[in-house]
Amino acid sequence: MLAPPSAGLPVHPSGSPTALHGSWDVSQVDDPCRTLTQQEAAQVLAIPVDPPRKVESWPPVCAFGLTAKLGPLAPGGTPTITEYLYLLDDSQTSGRDDFERGRSNPAVVEPVTGIGDEAYWTPDKYELQVMSGKTHVITKFSGRNPPADAKAKAIAVTRISLPRAKP
Repeated sequence: MLAPPSAGLPVHPSGSPTALHGSWDVSQVDDPCRTLTQQEAAQVLAIPVDPPRKVESWPPVCAFGLTAKLGPLAPGGTPTITEYLYLLDDSQTSGRDDFERGRSNPAVVEPVTGIGDEAYWTPDKYELQVMSGKTHVITKFSGRNPPADAKAKAIAVTRISLPRAKP
């Protein structure tokens, strides 16, 4: 499997995966893959899902390759994964800042109710952002062919992962 692309995901300004963010060493932050299992992701998405992989960015990202969405063949004849489900959680003060920054983005955002304290969906990014207490969770689909019902699936995934993301 190829490493998940990081385009469109938060990355520490230094570009270093182990750089400090304020006083937080990314390698010391909780693994976001603790919030959702491979089986749970596959059940919600109703397709085969690769095991979760931690991507060290700020905040760290959990990436699931969606194996039913295979792309062109890589050298050696192996199909490449072109679709991903990403989960991010941040209970640091940066979480609230990132949530507000995303909401003020010029892209259209749709308020979402019934999950967390505040939530919104960004349809052009296939991204759900949720604040619950001081915990910020992002569920995002990446690739050319996200699920037709991406918003509903993102909400379902977040309902599972949100309680596990809280400190």
